Amino acid sequence: MKLEDVVTVKIGRNLSRGNEKGDMTLVAYSYEDLIRDLEGLFLNSKTDTSNDEVQYDGYVSRAGDVVFSFVSSKSGIVSDVNQGKIINQNFAKLIIEHDGLDSSYLCYALNESHSMKKQMAISMQGSTVPKLTPSILKELEIKLPTLEKQRTIGKAYFYLRKQQALAKKQAELEEQLYLEVLRKLDY
Repeated sequence: MKLEDVVTVKIGRNLSRGNEKGDMTLVAYSYEDLIRDLEGLFLNSKTDTSNDEVQYDGYVSRAGDVVFSFVSSKSGIVSDVNQGKIINQNFAKLIIEHDGLDSSYLCYALNESHSMKKQMAISMQGSTVPKLTPSILKELEIKLPTLEKQRTIGKAYFYLRKQQALAKKQAELEEQLYLEVLRKLDY
């Protein structure tokens, strides 16, 4: 079935057109936010991006929203840390309209599924700047296993992403430690 049969693709707001009343306090959701949401690591202190005066207008992220980056062709689920940030035109919210689709599985399928990656590559052939468009995204075919299987796959996928991020962070910390020891030995 086509992606548009199970999700609504809501493109983010064009922020270059100027700010409307109340937009000055909003922080834009970024590619780095997407990667941190995928990794599930929040080592920095939580930044408060909430503003009681800002009305939810569909462009403001909420924890649990599935977002897709048109630039990197990656998707993730907005965390509590990134809730309240504005979704710009480089992203789309994927609003699940089908009870038989798990949000974690949707991210797995868009990010890792061989079938989806092949469809994306074919759709972007001939483009000077390979970038997925909303219309191409909506036309992608997605296979939906049972909801239980989707949840298992989605949970395992996010666990794997977190483990990879932890291993990377550990390697960085070990490198810093060894370099510091070497510097001290050098004196």
